[in-house]
Formats: sequence, C-alpha cells, structure tokens
Amino acid sequence: MQKVFSAASPLSPKARTAIFSVHIRQEALAARVKNCSAESPLPARISESKKLLFIVLVILTAGMCGGHESSAATNNPAVTGACGPLPPPSWSNFKTRLDAFVTANCYGVQKQNWPHEAARRSSEGLHSPFVKLWYSPQLYRWMTPGNRQGQIPDGSMVIKEEYDDDVASSPICFWSVMTRDSNLWWDGWSWAVVGVEGACGATPPPTPPPSNGCPEPQFSFNGPTAINCIGCHGSAISGSSTNAGNPGTGTYSTPEFVTPATEGNVNATLPLFFPPIQTEAAFLPLSGHGSLFPPPTGACMVPETKDLVASKPYSSNPHTTGPSLFVTSNQCASCHDATDNTPLPTHMLFPDAQAPGPVDPNSINLSTYGEWRYSMMGLSGRDPIFFAQLDTESTVHSNLKGKGILSVPFVQDTCLGCHGVMGQRQYHLDNGNGPLTFFTRNQLNDPNSKYAALARDGVSCMVCHQMIDQKLDDPSTYTGKFLLGPPGQVFGPYPSGDSLEKVGDNVIPAPMINSVGIVPVFGAQVGESKLCASCHTIVLPVYDAKGKQVSTDFEQTTYFEWLNSTFANANYQSCQNCHMPDNFKGTKLAYQIANIEDSTFPVVPEIGTPTSLPLEQLILETRPEYGRHLLNGSNAFALDMFDQFRTVLGLYPTDGLLPDPLRETYNGQKNAVDGTVALAQSSASVSVSATNTSGLLKADVTVTNLAGHKLPSGVSFRRAFLDFQVLDGSGKVLWESGGTNNKGVITNTAGKPLVTEFFSPAQQTSQPHFWAPNGGNPGNLIISDQQVQIYEELVRDPQGQLTTSFLSLDDKVKDNRILPQGWSSSGPHADVTGPEGTGADQNYQNGCGCSVVRYQVPLTAIPGAATVQATLYYQSIPPSYLAQRKANANGPDTTRLINFTNQLNVGTSYPEIANWKLKIASSGPAVIQ
Repeated sequence: MQKVFSAASPLSPKARTAIFSVHIRQEALAARVKNCSAESPLPARISESKKLLFIVLVILTAGMCGGHESSAATNNPAVTGACGPLPPPSWSNFKTRLDAFVTANCYGVQKQNWPHEAARRSSEGLHSPFVKLWYSPQLYRWMTPGNRQGQIPDGSMVIKEEYDDDVASSPICFWSVMTRDSNLWWDGWSWAVVGVEGACGATPPPTPPPSNGCPEPQFSFNGPTAINCIGCHGSAISGSSTNAGNPGTGTYSTPEFVTPATEGNVNATLPLFFPPIQTEAAFLPLSGHGSLFPPPTGACMVPETKDLVASKPYSSNPHTTGPSLFVTSNQCASCHDATDNTPLPTHMLFPDAQAPGPVDPNSINLSTYGEWRYSMMGLSGRDPIFFAQLDTESTVHSNLKGKGILSVPFVQDTCLGCHGVMGQRQYHLDNGNGPLTFFTRNQLNDPNSKYAALARDGVSCMVCHQMIDQKLDDPSTYTGKFLLGPPGQVFGPYPSGDSLEKVGDNVIPAPMINSVGIVPVFGAQVGESKLCASCHTIVLPVYDAKGKQVSTDFEQTTYFEWLNSTFANANYQSCQNCHMPDNFKGTKLAYQIANIEDSTFPVVPEIGTPTSLPLEQLILETRPEYGRHLLNGSNAFALDMFDQFRTVLGLYPTDGLLPDPLRETYNGQKNAVDGTVALAQSSASVSVSATNTSGLLKADVTVTNLAGHKLPSGVSFRRAFLDFQVLDGSGKVLWESGGTNNKGVITNTAGKPLVTEFFSPAQQTSQPHFWAPNGGNPGNLIISDQQVQIYEELVRDPQGQLTTSFLSLDDKVKDNRILPQGWSSSGPHADVTGPEGTGADQNYQNGCGCSVVRYQVPLTAIPGAATVQATLYYQSIPPSYLAQRKANANGPDTTRLINFTNQLNVGTSYPEIANWKLKIASSGPAVIQ
C-alpha cells in the first residue's frame, strides 16, 4: 500500500479501504495461480526454466485451478461448436464467439441449463419492459451456496434476456451480457449487447457508405468497459460482506432461481477459458512504441472507437497496478453525459426534464461531458489546424543542431505535450525522458496504442481535474508542465469529506470508486484562473534556418494578460466565469451533475436483500453553482470543420448515451458554435461618430475590449479587423476600408485584395497600427481604402521574414491587439504583454482597454454619403495563415487542411461565419453630422 498511497494522500480511510479491497481481490487471484503450481509437484531435477514452462502448459490446458470449473465435462455435446469454451473478453474474436454462444441458446435448458430466474419479470423501466436472467454455474455458487462471500470468479457470466412482454411464447428481443474478467480493467466486467437493442424484430441499421473514403465510426455498447452500463452498475453493493465498496459486483436481481435437478449440471463446463499468457493483441490498447518514421499516411484519422483506455485493475506489479493516472473521457461519460436515465428524468438537459416521460427533441445537452466533447479542448487531439501546423514545424525545423534525425521527433513531442497531453505525458512516465524517447505524430495513427488513444482524447477530463494546487502559475510549470496528484483521485469544485455517505452537501464518492477506482475530492483550484496558467503560458525555443537555437520566447501569454487587468483585481472574474458560464442564454442553471442509479431509483430486488449500495451513499445534490464545460474560444471555423468532416476526423455521428431524440450530433455541434459566437460577441463593443467638417468626412471608431485578456489572444496568427463603410441613403456602400471577398481576404472598395494580405520572401509589407489624434499628437489616420485597422501580432523569424512558425518567433514587429481594461505598464508581466508598434497611441498606455481609429475621407470623392457604420470581425485562421501552411509544408495533415478549407461550406450551417469571418460587434448606422 505504501507504493499506492503516500502519507500525504488526501484519500479518506474509507476510500482507501474501498480501493484496497480490490487489491485483496487481485492478490487472491495471484495466490490461486501460485497454488495451482504448488498442488502439481514436479520432478526434482527439472530446471527452473522448464518448471516455468511446465506450469504454463498445465495452466493453459486446465485453466486456473482455483478460479474456474473443472474441464472434465468437455465431452458433453452441449459444450462443443458454438457452445464450446469462449476466449477471454480481451481477445479480438470474443464478441463474434459470444454472439454465437448466446444466439445458439447454449446457456439454456436444452443445453447447459444454467440457473435462471423462474419467470420473466418487470425491469422497472430500467431495461426492456420485461427481462429474465441466467447465471453461469460458478456465479450461481458464489451467489447462493457461497452467500456472496469473497471475489466473483473470473469466467462468470450473466445473460439477460430482454422482452417486450411477459407472454411465455413471445420471442427474445435481444440479450444484455456481463462477462467477468478481473484482468480487464478496474470494474472487472466486460459488457455486450447481442442482437439489436430496442423493439423486437429490429434489424441493424445499414452500414453507411464511406464518406471521403473514410469508414463511419460506429458508437457501440460492446467492450470491456460499458460507458452506458456502469452508471447504474457502479451503484452495486460489494460482493463481500467484509469489503465495503468493493467494485465489480454488478447489480443482481431476485435470488428466486430455477436450478438444474442435479449438481452435475450445475457443474457444467466453464463457458470461458482464460489463458494466463495471451497470444493475441488485447482489446485494450497496450502498444505504443511505434516507429518514428515514416510519417502518417492518408486523410482518415483513427476512429473514435479506438479512443478507449480504462482504469487498470490492481496488480502485484507496481508498474501496472491501478487505478490509472489517465483514462479516456468515455470512462466519465456514462455518468457525466446526459445519459438516458429512464425511467427517471435525465439530468443536465435544457430545458430541464422535471418528470419521467418523452424527452423534448429540441433539448440541449448541457452536461459536463456533452459540452466538453464538442469543445476545442475536447477536440484538440484531432484538430486538423494543429496537425497542419505540426507539419510546418516538422518541415521547417527538420535539422536542429545536435538532434540530427531526431529533430522531427523532438519537435512533435514538444507540440503534442499540449495537444496530445495525456498520451505524451503517459508515454514519458512509462518510458522516461531519455535523448531517444519521443512521442510522435506517427504514433497517433496506431489504433492499438494506449498512448495514441489518450492523445487523441485531447485535453480530457483527467487533465484539468488532476492538477494539484502547487506551482500552477510558477515558471517551472509553463508550457503544459503542470503537476498532477496521485492516481486514484480527481479534484472538483464541490465539498468532499471522509464519509462514503451523504453528509451535508458533500459529493458521494462510492459510485465513482466502484466504477473507475477514483475518489472525487474538493479542489479550490478548479475554479481559479491559475488552473489555466500552465497551458496558456507557452515558452518555446526559437531556431534559425540552420537549426541553431537563438533564444526562447513566449508563444502565448493569455494568463499573463489576465493577471495585468481589472479582471484579476478590482473587477475580479476568473477565466471560468466566461469560459464555464453558470447560465444558458441568461437562465441560471442548477443540476445534479451525474446520471447514475441514485437513491430515487427503484430498489433492486423488490423483495429480498437489496443489491445496491445503501441509499445514503447514492444521494445526488442539486448544484446551483453548475459550471458549463463550454470551454471554447472563438474558433467557430474549426468547429465547422468538425461538423462537416466528422467522418474523416474519426468522430461518431451520434451519441448513443443520450435519449433517442437527441442522439444525432447536430444539437451538440450547434450548441458549441452558438456558445462560441455568443462568447465572441460579448468580448467587445464598437461605436462610431462622424462629422462633415468643411467637406471632409471625419469618423472616429471606438473599440472597447470586454474580455479579460488581449483581443484577440492566444496563438499569434489570429486577428481581428475593422470594416468601416460609408453608405448612401439607401444603404449602398460607397467607400469601404476592411471589406472582404467570400474567402475572407481583405479588399478595397472595388473588391481587389490588398497587397498586405499575403506574405512571401518578396512581400513583407503589412498594415501599420492606426489611431486617432489624442494628447496633442496628430495620430495615424486611415485616408485610403488600401488601409485597414487590423488588430494582430506579427513576428519575424531569425532570418527577418514574417512567420507563423511557433519555433521561429524571434522578433515581434507589431502587437496592437487591444489590451484588457486595467492593463498597466507597471503591472505584472508588462514587459511580455505590452504593445508593439502602436506609436504614440495613448490608449495603449492608459488602461482603457480600447482603441480609437480616425477615418478621414474627402466627401467630394464619395457623393451621396449619408451614414457610416463600423463592424469588428474576427478570423482564427486568416487567409495568410492558411497560405503559409501550404507554402511551408507538404504532408498529409497539410493536404487535409487545404482540402477542408477548399470544400468547407462556410456560412451554410452557421451563417455567423459566412465569408470566413466572425462578426464580433457593430456600431450600426450613424448619421454624418
């Protein structure tokens, strides 16, 4: 236990006991294997190696002697063919064999005649209307003669026949199956549906044809970890009366069995045979040492079905023992998605379902998992823009001094430290940080690598919720080097305590301990801005064209910008206040944050000893401090790509956990875009005043930054720009600075692209910063439609060329992004966050968080001018950025992004981003005075 829990571990004694009970279970299994060899005396002169080989052969032939049934009945015709021994659930052909075993009724009266319930019974609405359960012989003995003492034997099975009615002659609609294998994952059960879940006579939906040559990922309820089952089964009582909280027992029904007449039939041949040494790749991804080269091929990303890493079971080997440090988000989804909670209301839907019944098909999934899944954090491990950027970094910096052929692996490992954080971090935890140890892009294409699965899951639940409150804003943790707590706990915003039962408003830990071996504890840091500091303060090395490191520089400083603003001081608002709002379109939210078998569910069974945990351990609290996991910036363009090209990017077309009317992804995707647009449009305001002064139009446009950081913030290539229009009385545009074509390229009034829109070795001219006269200085006015106010950061590489390569950001020549309100030249990190190239513009020194631009045009050049208006637009991937990706790299990820941008129907699904620009704020028409 000393290797699992440190003296400073915050886990309560009861929580430790609950987790330790699983260690006991696994140690008992190891002891059974040991006893097998002890009970099989070997010739004294056999060498140790031959002894080991002999033991393995004995185990392979007979099975584990303490945990399985005798194989003496293998001559029984009932256990041959489809009814023969099944492989372990981890084997790739398990589901095929299981389907044959179940549909051939091998468990039934005419064959193996397992103990079973006497008749069909109501499921209380939890499954099909009526069910009937069958239990494998060893499970029966554990439940009845064994009085549920000790651990459930591996190889145990529960087969649930599901029916539409209780008429004896009506057919089985489908089967739900549980198979016990304690070596699989923390819970120890493999779950499956045999047949088609739903009404009798249902047929599998046709497999959709490949889209863009990529197979459609199919959401499945089958596998070692059931993301739809564990929400209820995690509330099961222990299988041992002495080990409270021991996971993996399952929720069983009435013990009113029909058993075979003879004990011999009860001892029927074990339906499963688990070799202790597996010769086939396991279902759970285990590999990860892919070759560094060649680079990935093809446009299709590994499907989401492969993004599965479960919490490990306990093992006597400290390097493989559970619970795991990182697991994929589907381990959290069962409880923290808006999972169908029939027969009770499903939590975290808007509008809230207050009573059982049909779900409104227009409801929005505001669950923690549901909104995170569609956010750029949830999608960061599949972000086509990031991977094209990685192509550029790998191409431009392919020959670094001192790294040689390891240059590209070094670069990719560095970048994946944020975008593939769980996979990259776990890879180094397992393999060290040696000079030859790198986690690369190529490994993400390995469908059988646990590191790849973790990386593709993006900035997942187990990233933010495991950060400890130590050095979160310290330089040692910049660039995603945050510190993590021990495996077996996560931090949340709600009170916790030592009790497994409900005390006050504490969280109830038992279901999570049972399900994944993790204890939820209170952590104030999850509600504080410093939780974001590590990943949003990025420091990178800078290399020249010869591969020599010339310096280090900040790639982004969003957290520093917040620190030097009123949002961190007088007008305190944390990052979470904006990016995790507590309301939906102004309506304050209050939710129970999990969909589990809680204290409101019917008692199972109705008569007899309950098999669920005590009600005091299952009471959910309604949380009025509910924080949505919207977690978006303003990258609606990327979200549109994930919508239109979901199949190519490997994402499910549906969320099978949700109630039927909500399973299509459209509502979730649209909600993400709506939230992104709403956040962007709350980040600034625009006003304009215009006068006719002796035949000269003078118009001042004021942009006020309402965000808690620069506008825009984050990576350097994002930009915002002003579109200033002079209109006649009918609204026709007469003169314009900052208009665009349908590709988002800024043009003059005649629609011709400005020279400054694209950079090349021969074209390094950019738009300067413009401002209105103030404080006695004449300002820098816009007097031509060839001029436009662009709020952006421009940086040169060591060779003096404007660049968007993150590892080339050497010399900042322009940064007129609008500072946050309250920014001060004497404030924290002012030397890093200050403006560049803004001249004598006092608004970049006085803390107003604003920019005022003067437009001055002779009215004789625009006869009929009546009104003016100004609109602020935002582009997260400007045309010049996309052009540089094409110019600087040639790889599959670059090709994919080019294809996406050429094919994307921008504005069709989401008109807010028509013409490749997102409107943030507009002044509306103002009459020229």
